Amino acid sequence: STWGERTKFFRGMFVNIKFAALTIGLQIALVVLFDRYTTYDDRAQAHSDTDSSKGMGTRYPFFQDIHVMIFVGFGFLMTFLYRHNFGAVGYNFVVAVLGLQWAILTRGFWDNVYRGTSEKIPISLESLIGADFATASVLITLGALLGKVNGLQLLVVTVIEVILYSLNEMIGVSVLKVADIGGTLFIHAFGAYFGLACAWVIGPKLAKNQESLESNSASDQFAMVGTLFLWLFWPSFNAAMADGSRQHRAVINTLLSISVSSFVGFAGSALLRPNNKFHMMDIQNATLAGGVAVGACADMMLEPFGAMLIGFIAGYLSVFGFNVIMPFLEKKIGLFDTCGVHNLHGMPAILGGVSAAIAASSSRFHEYASVELIFPGREDRGADKQGIYQILALLISIGIGLCGGLVTGLLLKIPLLGGMPVHLYEDQEFWNTEEDDELARDVGL
Repeated sequence: STWGERTKFFRGMFVNIKFAALTIGLQIALVVLFDRYTTYDDRAQAHSDTDSSKGMGTRYPFFQDIHVMIFVGFGFLMTFLYRHNFGAVGYNFVVAVLGLQWAILTRGFWDNVYRGTSEKIPISLESLIGADFATASVLITLGALLGKVNGLQLLVVTVIEVILYSLNEMIGVSVLKVADIGGTLFIHAFGAYFGLACAWVIGPKLAKNQESLESNSASDQFAMVGTLFLWLFWPSFNAAMADGSRQHRAVINTLLSISVSSFVGFAGSALLRPNNKFHMMDIQNATLAGGVAVGACADMMLEPFGAMLIGFIAGYLSVFGFNVIMPFLEKKIGLFDTCGVHNLHGMPAILGGVSAAIAASSSRFHEYASVELIFPGREDRGADKQGIYQILALLISIGIGLCGGLVTGLLLKIPLLGGMPVHLYEDQEFWNTEEDDELARDVGL
């Protein structure tokens, strides 16, 4: 083995030991905080007269679908880097389980701050779905950082981002009273621009020139498995927190939008790629853009053609991002976005935010049995003003995401956190691989 390989071997060991120490410390702290500040929701209390099955029949299947998206869909989508497969699914897993626990606390904390109370945080099926949503924003950020950070750094990212996610959600939902049933603003826009800002700060500007930034047929097939799981369950993601006719519309609108974005994504790939051949990066990502874009207005009266129009624009916009905007940002500002989250989550989220604002400003009371269920702010504001608030929430989500990502990126540069991997986009430094046994023998372990 070379001296460089030995250095990488020991460096990975020391970083992972610090990761283990922080993980144990965080988990002990979380257990103590849950003991002190949480309790079961009334429906889960043994002494409660409330019907314990209420919500389980309609919510739990949606919750399970979202869980599959978080732990399987996002994880396998990021396995396209054939030398970083373990890191993709492994870091996805550890970020998700930390984010899920931490988000229950942070979302409950900010809710108490808004209401001016210090009550214990009730844990319900709805709060678990909300925690999954918070976790999704961190996994979107992971897509921008993939291969350029270690596990210790990702713990820091998760802790900070979930706090800011919960704050942003509280501002949008409780203060501004905007509609975002599928998380276009609070999950996708926030998570994407948090990740992009963080990736820009940590660099390096020549990240794309790394030899390990490659896929092969096997890794692309695994990534496509992630795409298909996400595609299948996206209607559940957008409809989980809706009820009645709103949930029905959310499923229909999402399926129509994501189907059209997939169809147009294939066309865009054929038109924009060299030699007019399909590219797996487009197919793995742009096909999902319709689900992102329609999320904020999925439960609104878009009419089927409206959902399809959003999907059409989102699908082509995403492919255009991969082929034109992404290379431009790499060249001009040195921003390298490993998984292209700007193209799948960032730009489609802006499209979705604008679409929701248009739908909100054109909404009329006679269209809905109760317009306040979709737009709580309509109790004391008109449709035009609601549209303005929708845009304001989009801008705030992007702003908090960018600022939070910039600060977090600076924190990740602290030497105590181990710094960037010696070789980007590879598992060997932090994960046990086939090459490790021989190397361990060489260094006497």
